[in-house]
Amino acid sequence: MKLDVATARTEYYESPAALPKVETSSIKKDLYRRDFTINTLAIRLNRKDFGLLIDFFGGQRDLKEKTVRVLHNLSYVEDPTRAFRAVRFAERFGFKLSKHTANLIKSAIKMQLFEKLSGSRLYEELLIAFKETNPVKTLKKLSDYDLLKVIHKNLIFDENLEAILSSMSETLAWYNLLYLEEKAEDGVLYLTALLSQLSDQDRNEALERLSAPSKLREVILKNISEAEEILKKLPMNDPAGLYRLLSDAGIETILFAMAITKDVYKKKDISHFLVDLKKIRLSLKGGDLKELGVREGPVYSAILKELLDEKLRGKLKSEEDEKKFVLKRQQTKT
Repeated sequence: MKLDVATARTEYYESPAALPKVETSSIKKDLYRRDFTINTLAIRLNRKDFGLLIDFFGGQRDLKEKTVRVLHNLSYVEDPTRAFRAVRFAERFGFKLSKHTANLIKSAIKMQLFEKLSGSRLYEELLIAFKETNPVKTLKKLSDYDLLKVIHKNLIFDENLEAILSSMSETLAWYNLLYLEEKAEDGVLYLTALLSQLSDQDRNEALERLSAPSKLREVILKNISEAEEILKKLPMNDPAGLYRLLSDAGIETILFAMAITKDVYKKKDISHFLVDLKKIRLSLKGGDLKELGVREGPVYSAILKELLDEKLRGKLKSEEDEKKFVLKRQQTKT
């Protein structure tokens, strides 16, 4: 068991969306700095009143009524990210936002408070949303409150975007159940899907707003462009050709391509590569070719490529089959 021990403290904000200044204070002021009433409950640990529930702000009532309620009117002024957390909590627990809490979000949007929010903090909130049990539902609710437009004014949660995000969620669930060694970055994939319907310029502006690291930007833009090129060449009847097409692509690119296509045959090709073809390995190595009498040189690469192609096509089942293929090839060349 881990216990986090902290001194009761209070916070104040020198300007909207700024990080708070902290001072020691009473337990009541400490609880008052929480984001929502349901997070203000405390229990006494001293011997005299051990186990006594402290509820200054009606948190127990709101828990029973399944309501997310901010503590005061300046809540979003102090920290606009609370709007994202309010929606996440409501969706996670099946709660509703109190009418006043919802109205304060709308006011914060009109007051353009989110423009003062740093891109990195906004990006962190998105990553947390992607990790929710039902991230698509959470993103849709964020859109209902116009919170996605904080990322970019043209980011609209329509039927097409919902379909892509839902397909991305299903694709990730399928891939994670395979328990393969190569793990996919869920956050990168959801963000790729979220921005995929924007124009190139809008997408770059959104990534700029999120203060996305240059490497992350490259990955997302690459995922979208390469996935489209991959899908143009699928379906493919040749397993060796399919392997060559996908073996150099990143796992995020491959899964994004699988998520955005509606063609069942293209999906089957990608599945075949990930489940079967990708793990196929040759038994023979360069040293084995030398033992079989093959003169060293660039021909080794050509032979190993031919061997792998034949094995991918199911024509070579064993190490002995590979040796026979090499010997037959040598006889033909001579």
